[in-house]
Amino acid sequence: MTPETDELTCTHEPDFPVAVLRASGRLGFATVPTLRNAAQKALTDHPEVLLIDVSQLHTADDITLTAFPMLARQGVDTGTDVLLVGPDQRLHEQLERLGVARQVPVHRDPETALAAHARLPGPRRMEVELFPEPDATRVARDLVDRACQQWKVAPVADTAALIVTELVANAVEHAGTPIQVSVALRNRHLHLAVRDESPLRLERSGGEDGEPGRGLLIVEGMSSAWGCVQTTGGKVVWATLRLQPRR
Repeated sequence: MTPETDELTCTHEPDFPVAVLRASGRLGFATVPTLRNAAQKALTDHPEVLLIDVSQLHTADDITLTAFPMLARQGVDTGTDVLLVGPDQRLHEQLERLGVARQVPVHRDPETALAAHARLPGPRRMEVELFPEPDATRVARDLVDRACQQWKVAPVADTAALIVTELVANAVEHAGTPIQVSVALRNRHLHLAVRDESPLRLERSGGEDGEPGRGLLIVEGMSSAWGCVQTTGGKVVWATLRLQPRR
């Protein structure tokens, strides 16, 4: 039997809207923090779905599997659905016995997981494809304004429009590729995302008035959270705004 001191390796494969976290090794009381820290880091990118691949995971104690429902609850807070994929027969039985599978969806492989997830009611979403032209910021603002009015979250509309303006301006200036802008209503947050096709890492744009660093400083200061995910086809810069609870 592999000793409890065996290491757990967690490999994060960021992408948007689906990120993957591969957990390989032995999950025990000593290694649960490794899983928890890796998953929490993956959630900071606010993917729509986080697949945790447990096909190479073994457990030292059943109770350590209760870490997964906790991570799923944290996913709810960030607007991310957490799914487990690839457990062997023994691990699947453990997940069923502990009731973990009732709290976190478990699927045999990523394809099955994503197909099942696609059939569920998803976040309300609007998106638009733009060319890297000066008029792109206006079109993005119009999209956000329309979404906020339709979804009855008008109190954040002005802030969201300002943030998406800065994100799109940054993409126009530094990426110079086609741009996809999306706005989604998730649980307690409004989520904005701007995807471009440039492999270059994020640059701190000066915004529309040219002041160095101003654009992303505005995003940082006005959003609840923001970040950048390098993807296989470029990158996605995202930002979220926390919504006031309805009375």
